[in-house]
Amino acid sequence: MRRRLLLVVVATTSLVVVAFAVPLGALVRSVARDRALSAAERDLGALAPVLALSPEAPAVEDAIARTGSGADGRLTVWLPDGARLGDPTPDDDEALALARGQRRSFSQDRDGGRELYTVVVTGSENANVSVARARVPGNLLDDGVATAWGALAGVAVALVAAAALIADRLARSVTRDATGLAATARALASGTADARARPGPTPELADAARALNLLADRIDELRAAERERVADLSHRLRTPLTALRLDAEAAGDPDLVAGVDRLEAAVSDLIHSARRPLRPGLMAESCDLTAVARDRATHWSALADDDGRAWTLDVEPDRPARVRLSSRDAEAAVDALIGNVFAHTPEGSGYALALRRHDGTVELAVDDAGAGISDPDAALARGVTRAGSTGLGLDIARRSAEAAGGSLAIERSPLGGARVRLILPIDGAPG
Repeated sequence: MRRRLLLVVVATTSLVVVAFAVPLGALVRSVARDRALSAAERDLGALAPVLALSPEAPAVEDAIARTGSGADGRLTVWLPDGARLGDPTPDDDEALALARGQRRSFSQDRDGGRELYTVVVTGSENANVSVARARVPGNLLDDGVATAWGALAGVAVALVAAAALIADRLARSVTRDATGLAATARALASGTADARARPGPTPELADAARALNLLADRIDELRAAERERVADLSHRLRTPLTALRLDAEAAGDPDLVAGVDRLEAAVSDLIHSARRPLRPGLMAESCDLTAVARDRATHWSALADDDGRAWTLDVEPDRPARVRLSSRDAEAAVDALIGNVFAHTPEGSGYALALRRHDGTVELAVDDAGAGISDPDAALARGVTRAGSTGLGLDIARRSAEAAGGSLAIERSPLGGARVRLILPIDGAPG
């Protein structure tokens, strides 16, 4: 914005300067030429009385010497008797014949300069004619023009520079407020909840700053209310969870007790997350996705054997792959992908897990032999994954991937069903 304002002012000022400087430069040249020609005409006029009254060589030579053109050797006089006085420059016979024959004064261009001819009737007889010539070379016609043009160019540059400096000062005062607004918006986006914009002197931007601050305050209110509701709901689950744990322990089923433990841990994590303030670096935790994939594959293997599902796990290369997710979030994402296979494919349908490393990323693909997903966009929309589904499974995996800087994709599987790919950047790899 600042640059555009500066360019607009410089362009406008340049046009104005050119509009005035070009005609003024032409006027300066015209005035210089007129001044030189007027001086030559005055010198010729000073000779006319002498030639008219006493066309004697000594008197005429003395009159020539007293003129500026004569002193510079640019004045020539041809007397009636044919004598030539003054400037030794070669004659122009045609011009001289024209002056004597038609007895009229005129001027002509010659050798880059201008020559002025004047005819004077000398003596008492009209037949006696003297001709005077004044030469004005090109350097005298343009005398002082280059200096004047240089001064005009200097003034023009100074005006444009002054306009640019003033425009830059004004633009800076405007863009400073806009830059402050942008910095505040970025701070809010990065998690600095207490960031606020300072209204500046520009009324429109000051109003935008106040609106941004109002929006930030409203977001804080909504965030606080959401945390309280989630925390309250989570605490309300404590009582039924306690009862469920007692029933599981009374039943003596270790798997049921372990499931209740995982549910209670998830609820505790939910409470902690709801109470946690928003700040940069929430995804500072990391885990080894290779280890998580092996652990969750082993966990689901017992249920797969009960359902008669064939399953495979392929890790290549078999080495740690750390991603910017906590182990709980990574486990929840992998469980969501494998759980979808069990929830939405017939019993006996096989599935496969494959972990592959690429340049700076790691990809976890879950393939199934079910009917596939006809509408991947709808499948990723929370609440409408499939008929009778809450749609939370794929949404949990997608949100975990995006939180770690990755993505989730749904494709057709070589097994005939769906392939869901979780693509995550490796922690510490160059972006």
